[in-house]
Amino acid sequence: MLGGYISDLEKGDVFKPIEYVITPFICSEYAHGSEEGSEFFHSADNPAGRQLRPPTMIHVDKMRILEENCHKERRVSGMKGPDARVHYVYHAKHHSAAAVGETVRVTGHIVDKYVKRGRTYLHYYLEVHTKDGRLVTTYNDHTLLRYKPIGVS
Repeated sequence: MLGGYISDLEKGDVFKPIEYVITPFICSEYAHGSEEGSEFFHSADNPAGRQLRPPTMIHVDKMRILEENCHKERRVSGMKGPDARVHYVYHAKHHSAAAVGETVRVTGHIVDKYVKRGRTYLHYYLEVHTKDGRLVTTYNDHTLLRYKPIGVS
């Protein structure tokens, strides 16, 4: 169910999309934080002649779309949810580069919510497109909800 905690999300929930303009600061700070040293992501002084969005920024897009759709658990704004989660496994496929100054739109939905070995998982699917509709990234993510080490109650 949209609007609550991340753990309230259910199979079939469709996220309200988010849009934002890619800025030099977003790209360079993300690249710095993920220890990506390529000049492609830090400035336009590279063979492409423009500063590019790091491909793994889809992880930030996931946080942004959850922030917009899970009002009781706004982690970007500083509020904490009821339990820890583990970003268990993901697959991001990059279809094209996006550059500083472009507007991107992130859409997605919950593919599945399932229990495995007594633990609940969410399967997210996200897509990033430029404003003109060009596909940038597709993303599948499986997240373990309410993580607690085995033996801890």
